Amino acid sequence: MDSQVTPLTDESYWTTLWDGQQHKVRHLRRAYVANRQLAKLFHRGLAGFKQPTLIELGCADSLWLPYLARNYESNCYGVDFSELGCQLAQRNLALMGVNGTIICEDLFTFAKKQRAAFDFVYSMGLIEHFSTPQAILEEMYSLLKPDGTMLTITPNLRGMYTPIARVASPKLLATHKVIPPVRLAAALRDVGFHVTEYGYTGGPLKLSVVDYSPWRAVIGKWGHEVLCKCVNLTDIVVGNLLAGLGVPNQQLTSPYVYALCRKPDKV
Repeated sequence: MDSQVTPLTDESYWTTLWDGQQHKVRHLRRAYVANRQLAKLFHRGLAGFKQPTLIELGCADSLWLPYLARNYESNCYGVDFSELGCQLAQRNLALMGVNGTIICEDLFTFAKKQRAAFDFVYSMGLIEHFSTPQAILEEMYSLLKPDGTMLTITPNLRGMYTPIARVASPKLLATHKVIPPVRLAAALRDVGFHVTEYGYTGGPLKLSVVDYSPWRAVIGKWGHEVLCKCVNLTDIVVGNLLAGLGVPNQQLTSPYVYALCRKPDKV
């Protein structure tokens, strides 16, 4: 890893997180407004590519790699430094019956060997876990082919999600840098990207953007399961209701910040 970049998490943090997922088979459910909006973002990002070579950075337990492999006939790769997370990502590909390559390696080490190798690079909760997010954006830039496209998504831990996170998972705030859309777009331009769009996404509500796993120690395994089911049901019912009423994506309640950008064809 670059000596000037300090990660805000370590492998043990992620191993603990993914340990709670290894006995669950998750599915990409379009009942969530967030998933439908993210699918549209991917569609815009991949427009114009035929059988693209793509990679997810920080791919642990990814549900989107199988989706992209199946729907875009893409040559899919994923990289993550968590061994357990990589096993879950590989399992998800197998369960969907699609092919993909999962690489268990530090991102900075991997990027040095894969310059200009991918048509599409994306991350879904990565850059905010580092002291210098711009350093990760530089690696994403180096991985892209000229005229390639990059999509980065981070949780929106502002607005209503800040007080919820303080109660549900104080460590969540300590392991994330808050990156507003304008600041994200500026950082991307500084790296050399041409930013095509940026803002908030994920719909008008997604309470599950916050990690509730610390409450397992307080209310027990089954209590935690009930809590998560209530949160997910609220996301589906209330999220779809608010979306149907035309509530727009905005800072107060939308779960994600995103930017879609392109690497110039002459660099």
